Amino acid sequence: MKHISSFLRQRDHLSAGIYVGDDMVIHLMGPSKIYNKPPCKKCGFKPQAGIFKTCLDCFLEGHSLYRYEYDVSYLKLVFKRRGSCSTWDCKPADEVVETAHRLLQSNRFGNYNFFLNNCEDFAVYCKTGVAMSNQTAGLFGFNLLGVVGYAAAKGVYEAVAD
Repeated sequence: MKHISSFLRQRDHLSAGIYVGDDMVIHLMGPSKIYNKPPCKKCGFKPQAGIFKTCLDCFLEGHSLYRYEYDVSYLKLVFKRRGSCSTWDCKPADEVVETAHRLLQSNRFGNYNFFLNNCEDFAVYCKTGVAMSNQTAGLFGFNLLGVVGYAAAKGVYEAVAD
């Protein structure tokens, strides 16, 4: 299945999730300012933090849909918008959907952290087995120093979070 994203202009970042078919998306959500919103009439979702399966409309929140690309060249990674592609190869679709459903059922992906455990980390993990956010990693730079800096920050966060 596809790793999709929606550019949330008011927040200036991409929101990422795994499209699992039947107009449904599994994604990790952070804290929201719209908790008082009524449940969706289509899927019953009421905004809150955690891993959720929602309809495509709830995922997009009225924004455009984009497809995240995998197995791109390093040059393409550097010049495309952060959070839109990865140099990693991805797993077969059935494994991706199985991983997303397993994480949904167990709710064991950790607490949302905008920089070090976000929706892109979740979607990339489902697709590759490695939690990685190029939106965040790009802040460190796509060079050796940036890769080391991002890996160190993520390692410290994971050690403290566990």
